[in-house]
Amino acid sequence: MVSGQPRPAYRAQRRSTHPMTEEPAQMESALTETALADELDRAGIERPADRAYEGIRRAILSGLLPGGTHRREEALAQMTGTSRTPVREALRRIVGEGLAHDEGRSSFVAQFPFEEVAIIFDIRARLEGYAAFVAAERITDAELQGLAQIIEEIDALAPKDGTDRDVIRRFAELNTDFHTAIINATRSPQMRNLSARAISMPLEMIKQFVWSQRVNISRSNRQHRDLLDALVARNPTAAEAIMSAHILSTRPNNPLPQNTHKKDEK
Repeated sequence: MVSGQPRPAYRAQRRSTHPMTEEPAQMESALTETALADELDRAGIERPADRAYEGIRRAILSGLLPGGTHRREEALAQMTGTSRTPVREALRRIVGEGLAHDEGRSSFVAQFPFEEVAIIFDIRARLEGYAAFVAAERITDAELQGLAQIIEEIDALAPKDGTDRDVIRRFAELNTDFHTAIINATRSPQMRNLSARAISMPLEMIKQFVWSQRVNISRSNRQHRDLLDALVARNPTAAEAIMSAHILSTRPNNPLPQNTHKKDEK
């Protein structure tokens, strides 16, 4: 994110309540519309379409826009402090990422049932396991250094270990960068195309804020280090096995019913 000062023009358009949504009961610290606007102000996002996209995306992942919500353009424009035109552009991106879907002229927030997300984890384990196998034979020293840098950045987040919304968001960004770098190291356009949709789904934030299951940043990054060691050693078999096990180890448990909370992972 780009740091910057609050934008009064955006804040003036904001309403104190939102007609479309309610706070989901399973959230321990649900994002409010006012808090969302404050986050967007702190991010200093200049382009209205980017602000609308980031605001809607955060609202979905935090539960402010629950699964199945019908998203009216006017209400989303007020929520993000933009207008209908940038909201339309943002919605196209949101639908493309699988966070929402269109039905006729209406758009709805995607549901995140356990069964479907579990399938995505299984697909990623198989696909990215093979990507790590290929990458181990093709990755450059510069790319290995880039992976090491990402690991160091995640290490800086690990002491907080998945207890803060901004920490989880930053971890999700860095984690995506790490996995994307390995896929890019395959030098395969087909691999990039096949994996793009699955990797773009921010599963860490869905796990933490929609299902209230803690993300273990320290454990995940230890596995990243093991994977990097296999890539440095140019060991395709080890890289494939470690990547597959890494992804499957982070697959969430069956979610609990609403109004209950799962204890933190040990």
